Amino acid sequence: MSNNQNVPVYFFMGLLESGKTSVIIDFLANNQFGKAECNLIIMGEEGEEEIDEELLAKSHAKIITVEDVEELTPEFYQELQDKYHPSSILFEANGMWNAGDFMNIPMPEEWFDFQNVGLVNAETFEVYQKNMKDRFVDLFRYCELIIFNRCDHKTRQQDIRRNVRVVNRRANVIFESELPDFVEEEPELPFDNTKDVIDLDFDDYGAWFVDMQDHPESYDKKKMIFDGYICSAEKRGKVHYGVGRVGMACCAEDMMFLGIAGAGAPFRQLDHKKGERKWGQITGTVHCKWDASGEVENLSFKVEDFKEKAKPKDTIVYFN
Repeated sequence: MSNNQNVPVYFFMGLLESGKTSVIIDFLANNQFGKAECNLIIMGEEGEEEIDEELLAKSHAKIITVEDVEELTPEFYQELQDKYHPSSILFEANGMWNAGDFMNIPMPEEWFDFQNVGLVNAETFEVYQKNMKDRFVDLFRYCELIIFNRCDHKTRQQDIRRNVRVVNRRANVIFESELPDFVEEEPELPFDNTKDVIDLDFDDYGAWFVDMQDHPESYDKKKMIFDGYICSAEKRGKVHYGVGRVGMACCAEDMMFLGIAGAGAPFRQLDHKKGERKWGQITGTVHCKWDASGEVENLSFKVEDFKEKAKPKDTIVYFN
């Protein structure tokens, strides 16, 4: 019996044939896992690849098959803990399950969520995304590591990164390929962020917003010019101002406001009691505030000028 009271749980998510089982096989082949007393694999679907019995024996791994997400209960998990006393949990989720249905189930006190890995087949990503966008948003939202495998030279790496980052700006995106001359591209921007004044084209707002979340130090004290909303709202007796635009991560039901807190004289023209907002050209400066550990504590935008203008027919920020 293991005396380990800290059992790491690894969640592997993705559609069928996205490569989840292959990654689990790689994990089991790792020396760290091979030395474990018991690696417990909870498998929600049978994929295109099977785990070799020899590898299972060598890595002290056992497979528990689950056919329905409703089987996953706190009691079920506790039974597994009491029976196997696992050293680690490798959870391969069914690609058609909603992540919230299995990610939010209370686990035994010995278990803890260590890493959530998302797997995506780059060959079929764009086709599936058109019809199953909610599945990918679900995956992007919950996973801190997202691996796009089976990439080729047509894989739109920059567009994919922006798709992921608007949902989860902390996600680490990796592109893998068996092609010997495949190169993982460095993130690139459609504008020059080294300028003292950055005048964004209409379609570049999304790229700027995502990059600003990832690299706020690149925009601190930078002057920005872009088209968007200045907004106001009163919550719990306090007035809040902001600038930004509305973005669509997956579908019309999953809109989100891509903005940052604002300040400045132009906001005085808004009726905050009505939550008023106006569209126009915004000119102002980004300000970053860091805490004692060097993390960004606050991002704000000082609006220096606002020119109201007719709103375009489509103001939505798209990431595909």
